[in-house]
Amino acid sequence: MKILVTGATGFVGAVLIPELARDHGAAALTALVMPGDRIPCSWAGLGVRVLYADIADAAAVRAAVAGHSHVIHMAGLISYWKRDRRLLDRVNREGVRCLVDACLAEKVERLVHVSSVGAIGFRRDGTLADEQTPFNWPDSLPYMTSKHAGQQVVEAAVQAGSLPAIILNPASIMGPGDHAAHTPHNRLYRSIWRGPLFGSFSGGLAVVDVRDLTSIIGKALHQGRIGESYLVVGANLPYAEVIRQVSRCCGRKAYPFPVPAPLIAAAGATLELVSRFSGNRPLLTAAYGRLSGWRAYYDNSKSRRAFGHEYIAVERTIADGWEYYRRHFIEAS
Repeated sequence: MKILVTGATGFVGAVLIPELARDHGAAALTALVMPGDRIPCSWAGLGVRVLYADIADAAAVRAAVAGHSHVIHMAGLISYWKRDRRLLDRVNREGVRCLVDACLAEKVERLVHVSSVGAIGFRRDGTLADEQTPFNWPDSLPYMTSKHAGQQVVEAAVQAGSLPAIILNPASIMGPGDHAAHTPHNRLYRSIWRGPLFGSFSGGLAVVDVRDLTSIIGKALHQGRIGESYLVVGANLPYAEVIRQVSRCCGRKAYPFPVPAPLIAAAGATLELVSRFSGNRPLLTAAYGRLSGWRAYYDNSKSRRAFGHEYIAVERTIADGWEYYRRHFIEAS
């Protein structure tokens, strides 16, 4: 088995690559990395082959796929800033199209496409959505629309009978191993550690432990039905509960009273306006403000059955994530 992994320098890649190297040997792995990305310390010295290419460069992607029997596609862009709409489409849709075309041309044995719960619809009443829930995210959330469009590219190739692929739809990823200080859950740890933190988004979200996701990705190389999608979700909980659990782990005070979504959206719109003059990326956007009031919860029963997987308790996920953050960003500073 020869495995190509895209998006290997991110949070999930930093945890996944060492696991794949342990199970299959570093010589079996190739990481396709965007030019300028830094290799995570977790696998920098393992001897994994590294190729540098833009995921939307069709010729470079095909050259990278050549000679591999399996491909794990994780490269993607997360942004809720409306100015990133074109870039989101380029990475999350056109990048997938380039990869799918390369997999077809090189006749790979299996593609594991790691998408997002954002590519699946949600239920506005907070009940659990499943893999069959129709896509209903508004066009004002280009991250979701771009991920859905990319997933449709994979599904169309599978339905044509030409692509052996399965799709994983992970929730918001937490847990230990995130080497980037600026990611949302690391920023949350930092904010509460510096505390006290006042206020919370009023809605809720689905989360998954990175270790659950990497375990299921590994299983998906040889398990799961071709053409099927699987929601990879460990827990569904209000934003306020996430804050309460983080504050307990940190030993800091937090007061997560719900802030109405329209106020968050208005603040985001103001920051986006300021960004037009400053050129800096806003810390909050109007789109994410609207999202903050919804409870987007998902059912994990299909993935539990298909992969024989039991998810890590969210309390452990948050506690272990905090311990990683404390060791690498507080004690090491």
